[in-house]
Amino acid sequence: MRQKVKIIPAVDADIPVLAAIAQQAFPDPWSEVVFSQALHHPDSCIWCAVAGADICGYLVLSRAGENISVDDIAVRFDFRRQGIARQLLEQAHSYFPHAEFWLEVRASNAAAIALYTALGYVQVGLRKRYYRAPVEDAILMTRPISIS
Repeated sequence: MRQKVKIIPAVDADIPVLAAIAQQAFPDPWSEVVFSQALHHPDSCIWCAVAGADICGYLVLSRAGENISVDDIAVRFDFRRQGIARQLLEQAHSYFPHAEFWLEVRASNAAAIALYTALGYVQVGLRKRYYRAPVEDAILMTRPISIS
């Protein structure tokens, strides 16, 4: 089932909701302070996926030279498996069509790895013991510019 969402830029008032989604989604979530820093950093942007009046997911990107880093992405549990993360990433890919995208993902996150692979990302490295709580390797993936 695909839930169509509206994707809009985050504002300060969204930060508590974003932090709550992160808290639900990750064992080592970003804090409100980290979201605020990202929101106000000139090389970063945060987009919210909105269904009705509810923020149901978010994507945090930052520019690293000519590349785009996917710094954080999450979808509320009750909205998962509805194509929302895909819509967020597709929006980013279309917004930055000439950029190479980079990300790290927990080695155990098979659903995310499958999504990234379906969107043209390929594994280019492994970062041993990158994540804490629990300690886990990160798979480094990139989406080359030539993917469209």
